[in-house]
Amino acid sequence: MHLRLGTVLVIFGIFWGAWLLRPTKPAPAFSLPETDGGQVDLASYSGRPVLLVFWTTSCPICQHELPMLNRLEPEFRNKGISVVTILIGSEDEARDYTSTNRIALKSLYDSQGKVARAYDVSGVPRLVLIGGDGKIKRSRSGWMSEDALLDWANAGG
Repeated sequence: MHLRLGTVLVIFGIFWGAWLLRPTKPAPAFSLPETDGGQVDLASYSGRPVLLVFWTTSCPICQHELPMLNRLEPEFRNKGISVVTILIGSEDEARDYTSTNRIALKSLYDSQGKVARAYDVSGVPRLVLIGGDGKIKRSRSGWMSEDALLDWANAGG
């Protein structure tokens, strides 16, 4: 029995270690319109980390998290990380919400949800930290505390 348990633990350890050391996958390329006009390509952040924040205007967690991210943006910027919000919805929704709520973060909109699908967004908010190498370093849906967000800023890219 001890031999089998030991074998199972070794196999589990190999798989667990492989999972922890798995390579990060490249971030899907995209080009989206900005609420202030113009177009933003992910490629424009090449060599620099970027935090993507997918959200909707009807999401109560997003309504709490966006002002917090707006307040924490200088911390991210000091670490060399750009914060980019992507509303899954229309230009008018994004512009009206960010203007009314004084959100000064770079604001894009994904009216067809194509970029959200490319990033496997199944719930919002969805935060995706992309490293300077263009690979996804972290990804998480749902509520994040200020401490957790600062941890992401310190993790860099």
